[in-house]
Amino acid sequence: MAKFCNQCGRPLAEGEVCRCQMKNMGTVSKGDGIPFGKLIGIGESDNNDVQGCFERGKEIVPDLIAPCEQEIPVKQYHLCNARSRIRGLWQEGKIQVTNKRILFRLSGRSWIGRAMSHTEFTIDEVAGVSISNGVRFGLWDFLVGFLISFIPLAIGWKIGGIPALLAYIVGVALAVPFFVFKKKHFIKALCLAAAEGILLFSSLRLMFEHPVLSRFGMFLGVIALILYIAALFLFALKPSLSISIMTKCASAEPVYIWSRQTMVSVMEVLPGKDADIVIEELGSMIRDIQTLGYEGIKKWKE
Repeated sequence: MAKFCNQCGRPLAEGEVCRCQMKNMGTVSKGDGIPFGKLIGIGESDNNDVQGCFERGKEIVPDLIAPCEQEIPVKQYHLCNARSRIRGLWQEGKIQVTNKRILFRLSGRSWIGRAMSHTEFTIDEVAGVSISNGVRFGLWDFLVGFLISFIPLAIGWKIGGIPALLAYIVGVALAVPFFVFKKKHFIKALCLAAAEGILLFSSLRLMFEHPVLSRFGMFLGVIALILYIAALFLFALKPSLSISIMTKCASAEPVYIWSRQTMVSVMEVLPGKDADIVIEELGSMIRDIQTLGYEGIKKWKE
């Protein structure tokens, strides 16, 4: 019995495969293939287009997320910024309240491209909100600042061979920024590290020739060291924000965002420009919408 190709209709011998089917099989195989570089993890990310990655000037609903039936956006805030210096990550966090949902969205970029996370809850499920806007001690910042301080310390040690009186004057002058600048704590620490190097070398050099002058230099060095530790400690204090949105349903995972540190990465959550406003308004807004309905929406939209 004659056989025909079900694609092109050409007569086929027993067991023969039509050329058109062989061509299609090759095309499918090629289209379904995985690049070797991506398979072993050395290829570039397909997510490296970062144009518009921060989604600035856009409302989560309706610009980024499709609205629900009869959903009314009430208010949106720039709540926080997330940063990881090791991963080159910077994300801007926005929280939006509608009459139907609470939406939280982090959007930004990393070393390899776009980075985004999105969480939402039905507003009726929200049982409470906890927000903390304070400070934390950044051990990573302290250690990095301490290691970098060896550079000005070495420079100060090198130039510590200048005349003792001049060395002490330069050392005291380098301590002046600590009392003049209101912030710039890292610059203060670097200046004090250089002062410590100058005073220490000069004092040791004069230990046997002029012991009184040497002790005076050591006294100045101790003061510079105390000021250096204080400046470095202040540099390591970083603003930190944490937010927790709790739900009535025990099976639902609440939103919980906070600064955290692991062995391979440090994730910092910094307060955004509207953080203090969110603390003042968010809980009341959610409660009004839950209890007053349209009147609550009207109150907070005005």
